[in-house]
Amino acid sequence: EGLVLGALPRVTWGQDRSWRRQMARCFDDLSAALAATGGVVPLCTGEEMALHLGIDRARALQRNRPRLVHEVVAGLPEDRRDFDWNWCSTVLFEDHDVLMLFDASLDGIEDGGNEINQAMGLSNLGAAQWFEPFRPDQARDPGRGFRHP
Repeated sequence: EGLVLGALPRVTWGQDRSWRRQMARCFDDLSAALAATGGVVPLCTGEEMALHLGIDRARALQRNRPRLVHEVVAGLPEDRRDFDWNWCSTVLFEDHDVLMLFDASLDGIEDGGNEINQAMGLSNLGAAQWFEPFRPDQARDPGRGFRHP
């Protein structure tokens, strides 16, 4: 838990257990979507962050543990875009606004009243809003529960 949550931007560090469970569920939701459809579309800021962290982790594993990665993907069909993490980031996200939360020079950008936030038309960057769906008609089933009670 500490490794994943520690990789989140500072704006999330003071969040409670309930928030952390919802963040963990974002990883589970993406995993379930991938298993069911073969693709992922992040439906909220939490899922966007989970996907960014997953791509970063995959990039690091490829660089630091190439033999392990080779063993994991052995037998899978190859694609010319395998391990093209920049391509993944381009096609899997509408934007990369959530990554601005890592930039210390932009502290406060998560606040809807922030000048830059307003000028750029940003939304759902405050930790309390991370699990609100971008489009209500595409929201995940609120009764889906959690992996661990």
